[in-house]
Amino acid sequence: MSGIRGEFNKPAYHSLFRKKVKINHPTVFQWEGPDRANCFINGEKISGETKEYMLQPGSTTLLFEVNTADRLPALIVKGEGLSGPEGWEVSLDGISWNLVETDPMFNKPSCFPDDKQELTVEITPREYFPLRNASMEDGKLVIGKKGYAVIDFWHLEVGTVKLNVLGTGRLSFRVGESMDEVLNENEKFFEQFPLPDIRLTGSIQEIVLPERALRYVLIASEESCEISSASFEAILWPVNFLMEFESSDPVLNNLWQAGIATLHTSTHAFYLDGIKRDYLPWSMDAIESAFAGDYLFGDEQLSRNGLSIALMPPNPKTTDLGIVDYPLHALVGFKHNYLRYGDIRTSLLYKDRIVQMLELYASIQDEHGFISSEPSTTGFIPGWATKQGPSGKGIASYGQIMLYYNYEIGAYFARLWKEPSLARRYEQKATALKKSIMAHFWDENQKAFINGYDQKGQKDMRISHHAQYWAILADLFPEKYYDHLFEEVLPHIPFYKEDISYEKGYEFMAYAKAGRAKDIFPFLDAVWGDWLEQGYTRFPENFSPQATRQEQLVFYWRPFGLSLCHGGNGVAPFVAVMHGILGFDQSDKKINEYYLHPELMHLDWVKGRIPVKEGFITYDLTREGGTIRIPEGCVVHIGRKQDKKPARTFRKEGTYLLN
Repeated sequence: MSGIRGEFNKPAYHSLFRKKVKINHPTVFQWEGPDRANCFINGEKISGETKEYMLQPGSTTLLFEVNTADRLPALIVKGEGLSGPEGWEVSLDGISWNLVETDPMFNKPSCFPDDKQELTVEITPREYFPLRNASMEDGKLVIGKKGYAVIDFWHLEVGTVKLNVLGTGRLSFRVGESMDEVLNENEKFFEQFPLPDIRLTGSIQEIVLPERALRYVLIASEESCEISSASFEAILWPVNFLMEFESSDPVLNNLWQAGIATLHTSTHAFYLDGIKRDYLPWSMDAIESAFAGDYLFGDEQLSRNGLSIALMPPNPKTTDLGIVDYPLHALVGFKHNYLRYGDIRTSLLYKDRIVQMLELYASIQDEHGFISSEPSTTGFIPGWATKQGPSGKGIASYGQIMLYYNYEIGAYFARLWKEPSLARRYEQKATALKKSIMAHFWDENQKAFINGYDQKGQKDMRISHHAQYWAILADLFPEKYYDHLFEEVLPHIPFYKEDISYEKGYEFMAYAKAGRAKDIFPFLDAVWGDWLEQGYTRFPENFSPQATRQEQLVFYWRPFGLSLCHGGNGVAPFVAVMHGILGFDQSDKKINEYYLHPELMHLDWVKGRIPVKEGFITYDLTREGGTIRIPEGCVVHIGRKQDKKPARTFRKEGTYLLN
C-alpha cells in the first residue's frame, strides 16, 4: 500500500519459529499450526503427519516451518518448558530473528490471530419517523403507496438492518449517520454504495440489507407494506470495560459515556479513524486512541496492532514516508504502552524497526537538525485544524519538536534495553535538536513557538496551537510562561474555537500537564457538549461549532463527507476526566508509582476505578475528602498538582480515608 500513508508490508504466509532447549528427562511435546507446520529437530525434519514427538535429554534446537495459504502464520506448542513465549524466536527469512508475539486468547487451535472476532449485537429502533403516507399501527410500521419512513437506531455502528415485511411492489433504502444524510436523494452525495431495491412477494419475508455504517435507515415503498419488526445487527469488537467513572454532573457523565462509545464503535482489530470513512488505522489516530483505550478496555493486543502500523516498515526508505510526522507518533505510543502494561517485551518485539526508523529520520535531518516535508508524499499533517497553519509543506516546528521527543524516548528505551551507547547517541541528537528548535522557532516576544518555515524557506511567524502542546508534552515549553500561553496566547489564536480537530486528546493532555485542567471543561462543554445537545451520539472527525447544521457535515468539499464517529475525538472526554479531574500521572522511572491530583472544580463528588498493571485504584471522592483503595504492588501519591510534595503517600494494599 502506498500514497498518503506511506509504504506498508505485504501479507506474509511463511514463517519460521525456533527455540533452543536443554532438558534433563524425556519430554513429550505437541504442536498445532494453521495449514502446514513442519518440525525439525536439530536440523532433521520429522517425517509423516505426526504432531507429537518425544525429546531426549540434552540440548535441542526446535525449528518449525509454518506455511499458510491465506492467513497469518501461527503456532501452538504444548510441552514442559515449551508452552510459554520465553526463548522462542520468529523469522520470515531465517536470517533476521525476533521475539514471538503471543496472546493467551489464541492458545487454542480453533482460534487464529486473524480470525474475525467481532460480536453481533441486536439494536432495536429508538424511534420511528413516518414522514410521508406512513404511520405506526399496533406496533407496526405501515407505509402506503409512494410513502416513506425513517427508523432511528440511536447508536451509530457498522452492521446490517433486518426487517420482516409484508406487502407488494418494491422497497428502496437509504442509510445515514445523520438525519440530513439519510434524507438526501442525490446519489452523487452518497458516502457509501447505494443499497439495492427489494421486490416484495406478497407474503411475509425477511429482508437483510448489506453491511453499512449507519444510525438511520429510510424505507420507501412503491406500493404498500407493513413492517412488523426491525433491528440493527451491529458488529462490535469484544471488550472488557475496565475503567469506571461517575460524577455529580449528568452532562459530564454523558460526555464520558459518549467518548467511550465513540472509541468502541471505531474499534475493529485496530483503533480505526472512522467507520464510514476511512475505516482504516492511521498512525496518529491509533496511538491517540490507545491513550484512552488501554485504560478503558485494556486490550494489549489491540494496542500492539496500532503500534505495528504506526511504525515504518523494516529497513525503511525515504520513499516510504507518506505523512512525514505520522511515524513519530509510534514511539510516544510505545512509551505509553510500557507504562500502562509494564512489559518491555513489546518494545523488544519492534526494537529493530524502532532503531531503523530513528536512523532514517537522522539521515534526512538538515544542517540544523530539522526534517522537511520534501522526502514525503504528503508533508506534515498535525490534524485538520490548520487555518492558522502550519503549512503542510516546508519545515513545521511541531514536527521538529516531535522528532526531539522521539530521540528522548529512544534514549529512554535504549537505557531499558541496556544499550548505553545507543542511549547516548539519541541523547546527543536530542540535545542538539533542542538547541536548534529554541533558536529558530521560539519567539521571545510572543512567548510561544512559531509555525516554522514555509515551502519557500520564509519564516511563518504565526502562532498555532500544535507546536505549543507538543512542546509541553516534550518538556520544551518554558514552564514560567504556561500562564501566559493559556491566558494570552491560545485565546487569541484565530479559529482556535471555531475549527477543532482530532488532535485534541493530545492537546488536553498538555493542558493537564501544565496544570490547566480547569480550562479543559469550558472548551469540552462548548464543543463536545454542544454536539451532544444537537442529538448526536458519537463524536465526529472535526467540529465546526459556529457553522450551520449543513455546513457542519461537509468535509473534503462533500456535503456528507464528515465522519460522524471518529475514535480520536472520543479521547478528549477521557483525558478531561483521567488527567484533568483525577489528575492521574505515573512515574516513568519507578513505573509502579502513581499520582492523583484531584480537581473536582464544580463537582460535588466523583467515584470509579482506574485500571493499572497491578490491579485497580478505586476512588470515591468528595470536596471534603473521601476514600481510595489501592492494589498490592504499587505506590500511590495523592495531593494538589501545584504542591511540591504530595499530601499523602500510600504504599500498602488497602482502603484509605482522605480528609
